Amino acid sequence: MKNFFNRVWGFFRSERFVSILSALLCGVIAVPALPPYGYIFTLFIAFSGLIILLDRAKSAKRAFALGYAFGFGFFSVGLAWVSNALLTEGMGFAALAPLPPIGFGIWGGFFPACVCLVAYKAKEGWRRIAVFAAAWGVSEWVRAWLFTGFPWNLIATVWTPYPEMLQTASVWGAYGLSAFTVFSVSLCSLLYRKNLPEKGSASWMPGAYSKTTACVLALIFGAFALFGVNRLKDNSLLPDDNIRGIKIRLVQPDIPQGQKWNKAQAEEMLMKHVHLSREKGAETLTHVIWPETATQFLLEQDEFARAMAINALKPGAVLITGGLRIEKDKAPLNPSFPFKLYNSILVFDDAGYLLAKYDKSHLVPFGEYAPLRSTLPFMKKFTPGAVDFSSGDGVKTVNMKRQLPVGMLVCYEVIFPAEVVDEDNRPYWLLNVTNDGWYGNSAGPYQHFAAAQMRAVEEGIPLVRAANTGISGVIDAYGVVRASLPLGTKGFLDTGLPRRTPNPTLYARFGNVIPLGLFAVVLLLAFFFPASSKKVSGENV
Repeated sequence: MKNFFNRVWGFFRSERFVSILSALLCGVIAVPALPPYGYIFTLFIAFSGLIILLDRAKSAKRAFALGYAFGFGFFSVGLAWVSNALLTEGMGFAALAPLPPIGFGIWGGFFPACVCLVAYKAKEGWRRIAVFAAAWGVSEWVRAWLFTGFPWNLIATVWTPYPEMLQTASVWGAYGLSAFTVFSVSLCSLLYRKNLPEKGSASWMPGAYSKTTACVLALIFGAFALFGVNRLKDNSLLPDDNIRGIKIRLVQPDIPQGQKWNKAQAEEMLMKHVHLSREKGAETLTHVIWPETATQFLLEQDEFARAMAINALKPGAVLITGGLRIEKDKAPLNPSFPFKLYNSILVFDDAGYLLAKYDKSHLVPFGEYAPLRSTLPFMKKFTPGAVDFSSGDGVKTVNMKRQLPVGMLVCYEVIFPAEVVDEDNRPYWLLNVTNDGWYGNSAGPYQHFAAAQMRAVEEGIPLVRAANTGISGVIDAYGVVRASLPLGTKGFLDTGLPRRTPNPTLYARFGNVIPLGLFAVVLLLAFFFPASSKKVSGENV
């Protein structure tokens, strides 16, 4: 027994444990750089620290473990707010609240682990940093489609409070901006080089490239800021340069998630939207926009509820609302419910006619459907209702008479780069309706809003966002927030519609070809140089 405790104590005191724990802490330290906190300096500490630990790794196995520890810390803490959904009143899943952060950490850790494994093969110094950054960009791209995809908290979103630094996303998208950011902040690892005498002294000494590195950092950030400043000089950024004849009202009812699906309050919740829609100034509105699943009623079938809803409109206006929609299902999984259920956006005119509809296509696993339910009938989702949502036909531009073509996105469909616009029919504006009430007053809604900013810059198209509990707002084609309603407030926002950029951005034209091509070039060039000579250790991780 004594030997066992000695081994355990020895492990916790070992350099191996300390380095992995340090990598875990580096991942946690990176989180405050994300919205809503914005402490970007923490990225310099986090990524430089990880590179230094990687330089000291004695085996590929250790490098993988360091990356995994970093990713576990970054994703488990950065996505801890997801647990709020399980704490919603009446859900009955409070006991499971610790599981999402742990699950995201276990899942997310593999991406930085693979990045570190690739970077370990490169020569130490700027080559390794370049490989690390390019591999990080590739890992974010993979994260966007693997297992249906979840590209949340891309590193690029740390720049959303600073529109000048966002503008390069119009060229290489969020993945390119993420890689550039990771490369830049990781260069700080060259400012100091570890002095490792035979006995493993922990002393530090200035690196030979300190001045050069500092100058390179200043030039990089200066050049990117200058590019952004010049791009923001475009005339379409003027506050009064909106599309003429359009006045939009965004309704933010701020209905707590615990009340939203209470059948006894269904009519009350609907009227809450109507009253906000008819407040002062409604006479000049052309569009009234409600958030995702604004009402429990099936507005296509329920004439009484539809009549109540269009009471929100003045003559000539249209109502765009998130809502549930059903269609007859020829082969239902549940015979007691022979319909397909959609999470949709519905457009009604002032007479109650359905002008257009859009069905959400990128559904949330376990939130809107239970994966593999047809094979594993016991699988269930964590949200109310026994019926899974069906997927729509995909991204499309909705065209209506006397209306500008609009690209519609429901909830987290907005987080996927290069997947928000119909390339063959470019819309004049994007609409994102969402219900972030699941997550309360947490970081989640801010991070969701930041993703919407990124899509606007990438595509050069303004984005209008209506959210149940916030954040509702209007983002112009350059990612600048023109107006918004704070999280957790009830109200409405009257706004114009900014213009899209005169021409599609480079990213809108070529998509991920540009960033992925750059990553491939960096990786190929870096590996033309010989790998650093390392004495491979046989110790286990």
